[in-house]
Amino acid sequence: MHAQGAGEGAVLAQFSFDKLKTKEKEDAIEVEPLKSNPDWEKGQIMAASQNVARMLMTSPSNLMTPKLFAEEVAYLLAGLENVEVIVRDEEWAIKQNMNAFLAVAKGSREPLRFLEIHYKGGKEGDKAHGLVGKGVTFDSGGISLKPSNNMALMKGDMGGAATVAGALYGIAKLKLPVNVIAVTPLCENMPSGQATKPGDVIKAMNGKSIEILDTDAEGRLILADALHYISSKYPLASLIDLATLTGAMDVALGNVFAGVFTNSDTLWTRLEAAGKSANDPFWRMPLHDEYLKEMQESLVADLNNLGKGRSGGACSAAAFLKEFVVNNVDWAHIDIAGVMDSQATDGYHIKGMSGRPTRSLIEFIGKNSF
Repeated sequence: MHAQGAGEGAVLAQFSFDKLKTKEKEDAIEVEPLKSNPDWEKGQIMAASQNVARMLMTSPSNLMTPKLFAEEVAYLLAGLENVEVIVRDEEWAIKQNMNAFLAVAKGSREPLRFLEIHYKGGKEGDKAHGLVGKGVTFDSGGISLKPSNNMALMKGDMGGAATVAGALYGIAKLKLPVNVIAVTPLCENMPSGQATKPGDVIKAMNGKSIEILDTDAEGRLILADALHYISSKYPLASLIDLATLTGAMDVALGNVFAGVFTNSDTLWTRLEAAGKSANDPFWRMPLHDEYLKEMQESLVADLNNLGKGRSGGACSAAAFLKEFVVNNVDWAHIDIAGVMDSQATDGYHIKGMSGRPTRSLIEFIGKNSF
């Protein structure tokens, strides 16, 4: 038996979120090898990391606001070696000119947070791997309101941030010899009298003006500022963002693969290998400037935040994000909308929020000290 895989399966299959139920919780079954086994122990840490992401995504949005998300992650990482957690607020975001991020957050009474995590397990001076996670803790669509059907699932629209947090937990627990910098912009997307309106124009952190045609295309706005922030501020070995970004990705790939858009063949090869190793695979999607053209047709701004119609929606979103990555860093955008949740229990895939692809991300970081 593959000890690491057995350890992962044993922990993943027992995940449950029942702390809000009054029914007495059944004790988990403890499964241990007959003697100490490093691979088994690694598998348990890998699975526990995915369960961290599952827990964050499954929590009701009133109990996992941007503020509470940041506090929960800081608590989970407290005491782990080589980890520094920095939590920033709206005043800081204003000083950074993160107007795309602020435009999404302004409709909610819940204050935004910008979470930054540094893991310093590598040599001083070595470039860090950069991670960015979309952290919309509830997405109503804003003024461009979503249909009510399945809107409750939008508590999981911070799946990118949850995956990044889970990965950092695993990276630190495994004491991987690498440096990692992670950022997650955290906010709600809500309609209100002060919410951003369709047709509003804002200037992002990098100076580009954006006409917001659809307030439900909000994830790319908060990622735009986060990607520019991390890629302009830090020298990076690689940069990966994760986001439950587009329904188009779910249509394209379903819940089998997470879609990867990247400017680097080398980065893709390494991500593909990590996904196969973790049995949580990726599929490469096209990153091409043709998908950006229709987003450059605004009469009043440099960019629209949405293309025309539904065709190629995941591809146009990735092309939009590319405009905010600087310094020629090897970058990958992973759209995890299709793998956000599982509709039924199948082995260790438990019905509900999935926490994918946390283990693949840890595998990538662990095997790639550039």
